Amino acid sequence: MKFLSVLFAAWVVKVSAHYTLPALIAGGVDTAQWLYVRQTNNWETNDPVTDVTIDDIRCYTSTESDTSSTATVTAGSTIGFTAPITLYHPGVLNVYMAQAPAGTDVADWDGSGEVWFRIYQITADTDGGETITFPSQNLAQVTFPIPAETPSGQYLVRIEHIALHVANVYGGAQFYLSCAQIEVTNGGNGTPGPLVAFPGAYTGNEPGILINIYYPIPANYTQPGPPLWTGAGGSSPPVGTTSTVTSTKASTTTTISTTSTKASTTTVSTTTTSSTGSSTGTTAAEYGQCGGQGWTGELLLSFFGSQAPLIKNAPDTGPTACAAPYTCHVLNAYYSQCY
Repeated sequence: MKFLSVLFAAWVVKVSAHYTLPALIAGGVDTAQWLYVRQTNNWETNDPVTDVTIDDIRCYTSTESDTSSTATVTAGSTIGFTAPITLYHPGVLNVYMAQAPAGTDVADWDGSGEVWFRIYQITADTDGGETITFPSQNLAQVTFPIPAETPSGQYLVRIEHIALHVANVYGGAQFYLSCAQIEVTNGGNGTPGPLVAFPGAYTGNEPGILINIYYPIPANYTQPGPPLWTGAGGSSPPVGTTSTVTSTKASTTTTISTTSTKASTTTVSTTTTSSTGSSTGTTAAEYGQCGGQGWTGELLLSFFGSQAPLIKNAPDTGPTACAAPYTCHVLNAYYSQCY
């Protein structure tokens, strides 16, 4: 029994520290998991992709049979993704789109070739080497606009959160990603680009992928990926610029129209209150880490001395109390968890 308990504890630690992005936000509505998002290989394990040279860096679906539906959205509207738990690790985020070839149902398309263009990012914030912070960390949802000049048609929308907590060695960066299926209506006449392929867009040696975020603290950060496409006549910020996330709330009445070759057409009308942003506090949420060797900063101090307090989002520092009604349980010498 003790052996089984240790195995279970190890599994809980592994799963709780990782995450998926299984649900699409369309028309202001949080849709069901894996309804419009292709089910990824890690839907049970939450394990990331770490090899940027394999096909799974595209949509992470090599072992799954796609049964996703396709959501119909309007060019210029805002869509997004939600995660069952927050984007736990310090890292940066990119969103790409790829249009299915004419005459091809996006549900039957794998997204191969130089077809992907980047439309959104949340990068790191730096101040010349004093601190580095990651606005995408701990977000539970990410929303972004589809450029108004995006041509009408069927698309894959690919989101990736690149966790950088162990990115100091090649292959250490962890990619948490998903692909959703959408059909864009009322589109424009823009020419999206530049176009890249997955695999192919990254080598793994980019300064924003192979990086030690702890010491010495980076003076600046270069976001991986091609320049952003914001639509015809728009401007793309330099790849290395920083982004911030602000919290907004609005009450809206929205309609989602969905189509699929594998599901009947449905229309949903609802009034929702949506919000974006991250929350902070001094307690850990359910299944969050609340202790373990080095969790309160001893390991960082031993390695980095007086520099340790300047390091933001360090993996070995965090709350030691749990949000009510949860309590902190010791799973092993290195990890305690709230439940």
